[in-house]
Amino acid sequence: MRILLLTIITAFLLLAGCTSYPRYRTGGAEKPSKAEFKNIRFTTGRYVRLGLILQGYLGKPYLGSSKYDRGIDCSLFTREVFRAYNRTDLPRSSRQQFEVGVEIPRRLVSFGDLVFFRTEHNRISHVGICVGYNRFIHASTSRGVIISSLHEKYWSKRYAGAKRILP
Repeated sequence: MRILLLTIITAFLLLAGCTSYPRYRTGGAEKPSKAEFKNIRFTTGRYVRLGLILQGYLGKPYLGSSKYDRGIDCSLFTREVFRAYNRTDLPRSSRQQFEVGVEIPRRLVSFGDLVFFRTEHNRISHVGICVGYNRFIHASTSRGVIISSLHEKYWSKRYAGAKRILP
């Protein structure tokens, strides 16, 4: 019994010594970054609610492209989604929307963040909503409301930044 207890304690001490914490550091004291961003902590209900609102727009035609269904452009799309989700009133144009919210580094863009692009003469002219996994939903001029990837060559070259609107 004593040997078993001694073996367990020895094994515990050996495993505790194998932690991933570095014992030696180089470069001196580490300074915190200038801006710390907390990841959005959506509850399941919030994900579902925003997801259902976004899903309701999929396939909707671009502004003026259908005589049966009132079309939508990119900034009107984001404006309507945020108004339906939590009554947030966004400005009308993508350029004006780029002026609100908290700027988010590309590596921290997450579900619900607005993503902006320079598609006309190097100015902010397109906006979409991140749906996770480097994908975003937006109103395309040729295909209506669709989901695209931030890694697609067209969008990657024109990416201008992201803003967090939701708390």
